[in-house]
Amino acid sequence: MKSKLSPRTQKIAYFLALVYFTSYCMRVNLAVMLVKICSEMQVEKSALAIVITGLTAAYGAGQVISGFLGDRIKPQHIIPTGLALAVACNVGIFFASTIPAMTVIWSVNGFAHALLWPPIVRLMSTHLSAEDYSFAAVRVNQGSSIATIALYLFCPLLLGFIQWRTIMLLCALWGAIMVVLWFAFYPHIFKKIDIPEEKVEISAPTSSQKALPIPLYIFGSLALIMPGIMLQGMLRDGVTNWMPSFLLETFGLSEESSIVSTVILAIFTMISYSAFGTLQKRFFKNEVTCAAVIFGGSAIVCAILFVVNFFAPTAALVPSLVLMALTVAAMHGVNLMLISIVPRRFVVFGKVATYSGILNAATYVGAALSTYGFAALAETFDWNFTILTWVAISFVGAVVCFFGARIWQRHLNEHQF
Repeated sequence: MKSKLSPRTQKIAYFLALVYFTSYCMRVNLAVMLVKICSEMQVEKSALAIVITGLTAAYGAGQVISGFLGDRIKPQHIIPTGLALAVACNVGIFFASTIPAMTVIWSVNGFAHALLWPPIVRLMSTHLSAEDYSFAAVRVNQGSSIATIALYLFCPLLLGFIQWRTIMLLCALWGAIMVVLWFAFYPHIFKKIDIPEEKVEISAPTSSQKALPIPLYIFGSLALIMPGIMLQGMLRDGVTNWMPSFLLETFGLSEESSIVSTVILAIFTMISYSAFGTLQKRFFKNEVTCAAVIFGGSAIVCAILFVVNFFAPTAALVPSLVLMALTVAAMHGVNLMLISIVPRRFVVFGKVATYSGILNAATYVGAALSTYGFAALAETFDWNFTILTWVAISFVGAVVCFFGARIWQRHLNEHQF
């Protein structure tokens, strides 16, 4: 029988979801308006892609630092620091008028947001049981989807009245409000209480207990899991960032319509978190196996997308929207398995934040490569060739996760997760 979630669990889940919502508002906002910014600044998309690449590279590198700090410094200090620095960067971008200046500011912004995820994972691991952790992880990830939906819906509307730089200031204002809310509500929501023994599966070592050493075979599994994470990062962020340009150049949609149309990505993603979370709980206790299956489904979807656009380009608008949305949703499903669930398995080693940061960093290595790489492929060849690379990426992801899951299963068996 499924246990009822406590009010405290729900408060933690939704409060952290609000934090992650705010993070995405100040991190994805520039990428959402790429098409408009390219037009206004009269630059090629590959030139502006350097700005986004700077953010993703700094975010990825910052994840490692954040993970290291997250296991050594209290999360309640790291998270508001990251939010405040992100606010400053969103204000700073208002005054930046050149690509180099924007790249520097947005790279610092990437590091600011890197300070959030590993401490969030540590907070959930510390304050929630294993069952409640899964609930919270899904809700926190959905917070990012809701932010993306809001940005894709409201940015085009606001661009009809105000400049994109002013929108950046509005996002900064909300970030500042979130910093105030953090200090106001954190002490009440995260007041430490004991987790009922019957709800605990694997608990973190207490101050009187010594963390277990990490067995060597786990590193063999990680050597396969991390390339899978990189590949999902390539597809997730690459497709999301350049879908407006794809719609504009392939189907002739206006800049505003191209941006609004991509809201379907976030809608599918928000639904996918619950769907893939349920899939893993009911059918795949091994989350890495579940990731392999999701990658396989993505390969099929991308292959269909290629066929549709190659043989019936004039009638492919709606099918392309749906198929690209399914691809991005699938990658968020892989992200849920490998970035949200896998790190908690390190709780017995006392390294939840550390490995959360390391694993999440791999996502943004892939994202940085694809943000520039997909733009260059589309300009050098065409979008059909670019879509064909998505098929290959998904297939390789399925293969590496399949073999990584076989080693990961040993860890699950030995610690009876």
